[in-house]
Amino acid sequence: MNFKDTYTIRCTACSTKNRVPAEKIDAKAKCGKCGAHLETDTVFSGRPIMVSEQDFDAKVLKSPLPVLLYCWATWCATCKTTTPVIEEFARDSKGRVRVAKLNVDSSPMLSSKYNILSLPYILVFDNGQLQESFPGALPKHEIMIKMAQYI
Repeated sequence: MNFKDTYTIRCTACSTKNRVPAEKIDAKAKCGKCGAHLETDTVFSGRPIMVSEQDFDAKVLKSPLPVLLYCWATWCATCKTTTPVIEEFARDSKGRVRVAKLNVDSSPMLSSKYNILSLPYILVFDNGQLQESFPGALPKHEIMIKMAQYI
């Protein structure tokens, strides 16, 4: 079995990383440490998920996968050209990274909390903690390089 045959899913109950074989991902996978059910049903969409202030903790901070949070706004011209890159990255990294989108106009408290002053802006979370932030538009290969350490 090689790296592509397994997925690393973090237990939302005890934060332990668990390797789950690809052929067992649909089964009711359980944490090897605490026995809690692993959240495998929502991590394979291959599309960015929308995040708001109401569900930020559940979708980002308690995510079983590392999270790339793409901060954008409807009026941002650069965001319109960057969004397809983020969507392509989400397809290519499904099951390994959760890609989320945050509309900063709809979530001013989160924008303020994470000091988002320019757009687009990328925040990287792992195990409920902010790890890195990147202002501006990044090409897909740079995003892949930056996220590799969290996979």
